[in-house]
Amino acid sequence: MRRKIIAPIDLSDFKILDEDTDVVYLSWPESTQIYQADLSTKPHLTKYRDLFVLGCLTGLRFSDFSSIQPEDVRKDSLYKKQEKSDHWIVVPLRDAAEEILLKRFNRQIPVVSNPEFNRHFKVIAQLAGICELIKFSHKKGNKDIVQVKPKNEWITSHTCRRSFCTNEFLEGTPAELIMKISGHKILSDFYRHIRITPEKAGRKTREIWQKRGDIGIISTTLVNVG
Repeated sequence: MRRKIIAPIDLSDFKILDEDTDVVYLSWPESTQIYQADLSTKPHLTKYRDLFVLGCLTGLRFSDFSSIQPEDVRKDSLYKKQEKSDHWIVVPLRDAAEEILLKRFNRQIPVVSNPEFNRHFKVIAQLAGICELIKFSHKKGNKDIVQVKPKNEWITSHTCRRSFCTNEFLEGTPAELIMKISGHKILSDFYRHIRITPEKAGRKTREIWQKRGDIGIISTTLVNVG
């Protein structure tokens, strides 16, 4: 319509169905489990494993962490211009991220495609034991479609970014700082990457109460009256 290729259409009553997508993330212990997985019988999978862990540690999109250049690594940080947003971000590097970039890859990121990355990593996650059954549902028309698959089958390259955002959020890193690294501009877009189960939310709330010292905010001691 803007380019006047078709006639204007009244879209005032048009609504987009906004449905939360069921997706997984990997906790820090699960990421460690993958990083320490024994791939001695399948050494060709090592580069995919290391790339995935690097993505989890930096919060970058696949297009960004798979195209890191030697000059992007400066001291203990990664300076990267995001391909999608065309904005510069600075990512502090954890020890494992530095080890992957400097020692394992020698600043030269292996060339891999997104489809092959996703295909191989499902095998890696299975070898690492990340294969508990996960049930998700989505709507197709007016029907609820339910799927049950091992967790490794749900993992894609975008799981890296989602894992970084969720783990940092759970650890108490302010959303504004996480967004500076992830490159999110809108808070609502950022929160779409946060995946917390009801059980996790309950445990984290209890931890906060205990840390504040108000888990016993209402005294259970009975007071004798009269």
